[in-house]
Amino acid sequence: MNTVAQSTDLSLVTPARRSRKAQDKKEEHTKRFFLGDSAAEGVSLKREFPSEVEAQLESLKLGEPYYVVESWKAVADLSSGSIAVQKRAVSNKT
Repeated sequence: MNTVAQSTDLSLVTPARRSRKAQDKKEEHTKRFFLGDSAAEGVSLKREFPSEVEAQLESLKLGEPYYVVESWKAVADLSSGSIAVQKRAVSNKT
């Protein structure tokens, strides 16, 4: 007679998950928020805001679009013996 022991410890089965707040914090440093204008020749970013909520509120008040800009830098990873291109976040401070 075979019996199977059941484990109620889900940490053995379920991978650890980061909270939504932790994910937002990680991405936050690469995003910048602007009000701007779009024209045939491109986008003109006029005013920067510290958060997306502030950019949204100002966009609502003025009826202008707001833009989210992400900054990334390509980096070569040679650790596996071949070249792999990875993206790395660039800080707002640069």
